[in-house]
Amino acid sequence: MSTSTSAALSASPPKKPRRAIVFLSSFIGTALEQYDFLLYGTAAALVFNKLFFPTLDPLTGALAAIATYATGYLGRPLGSILCGYLGDRYGRKSILLATLIVMGVASTLIGLLPTYTSAGIWAPVMLCLLRLIQGIALGGEQGGAILIAVENAPREKRGLFGSWSSSGGMAGLVLSTLALSLTAKLPEADFLSWGWRLPFLFSMVLVVIGVVARARLPESHEFEAAKQAGKVSKTPLRTLMRDHKKQILLASIARAGEIAWPINVLVFTTAYAVSQLKLGKPMILNAILIGACISIFGNTFFAALSDRIGHRRMYILGTLCAAVCVWPYFGMINTAQPLMVGLAVAIALGVIHPMMYGPQGALFAGLFGTRVRYSGVGIAHQIGALVGGGITPVLSSLLLAKNQGSPWMVALLITVFSLIAALAVKAMGAESADVAEAHAVAESTQSLPAFGTPAELQGGTRP
Repeated sequence: MSTSTSAALSASPPKKPRRAIVFLSSFIGTALEQYDFLLYGTAAALVFNKLFFPTLDPLTGALAAIATYATGYLGRPLGSILCGYLGDRYGRKSILLATLIVMGVASTLIGLLPTYTSAGIWAPVMLCLLRLIQGIALGGEQGGAILIAVENAPREKRGLFGSWSSSGGMAGLVLSTLALSLTAKLPEADFLSWGWRLPFLFSMVLVVIGVVARARLPESHEFEAAKQAGKVSKTPLRTLMRDHKKQILLASIARAGEIAWPINVLVFTTAYAVSQLKLGKPMILNAILIGACISIFGNTFFAALSDRIGHRRMYILGTLCAAVCVWPYFGMINTAQPLMVGLAVAIALGVIHPMMYGPQGALFAGLFGTRVRYSGVGIAHQIGALVGGGITPVLSSLLLAKNQGSPWMVALLITVFSLIAALAVKAMGAESADVAEAHAVAESTQSLPAFGTPAELQGGTRP
């Protein structure tokens, strides 16, 4: 097959059956990975302190259990670097299959772990190790799940296709919350003995479903075109760090501003409403669950809208809404009325956050060429998550304490994060054009698909 013929095939829109397979692979795969990763967090708060750290006092045991949860976040950057290199070097599909299997095996083994009573210190050691492996798998999953959809998408639907991974992540949050909520209804002794293990063991069944979906998915059009043209980089990480520093910086800042918003809702608001406003935790968790359910559809809606008005424009609109709406959000929270609090949380997660999260996949993918796209998107995701998701809860707690329990400085913090993210996305206009020009020179002679070309910037990624 000639180069021109392969390029024509790679640029053609996928047929409907392929589109369904792409959806299942991106949505279900990410949902299952997030299910496993988030399931651990809920279990850490409910049972791990009692089963794996019983010799510690309750507070220290709880802190130790949460520390094992944080171990997963240490693995995520490692996963993005390792899987990014392999994905850019050898292909997206095989790496995504590997991350899904690794996550499923790690989660199943957690469900089979002996507790401290029977294994002593080796029980928490094995728990930490498996949590680290979970983090590596998820770090490699996020960038690849976006790309396998975006790189198989028609040019005019890249926002929509890219959102399926985001929606899958929120579906994973819903699944993990429901799974442990159901098993937690068991008598306390049964739950601590074997009930908590069931959601972890069930993950292997879900992983089989995900593997079947991904096994049927062909490699992405654009990677195949690059491979046939001999343009696959042998040193993608070195190329990325040499030629794409600015794109990584801008995408990381945009990601930090985006993730600061839901982390504020999921972590800070829950603690603030329960400790300061004396609201019941089940009410807050139910509101979060409703918001997550809405966001599954919200991500798809705003991503499809971004295909019409521009990915950057939609993202900037989302950051500005977050910057402004955080003030009435805390006003509604401070009423301490369950209906108002629930409505605020549901709108924050189901409407405002998807305005950024929905178009994010296509926006970030457009910043990087095929040769380094897996590494670039994955690393930017994890840097931004570390800054926006890791620092904001700490800063929020400090600001709350400094202001005698008033949340308004926290609102200001979210506003600042959101506005800085808006500036970063705005700066992607000229940067994307520069990248497109470089790609056109480097890749056009090999007939690679025109992802991020000036013609596309007039469509999906225009300002």
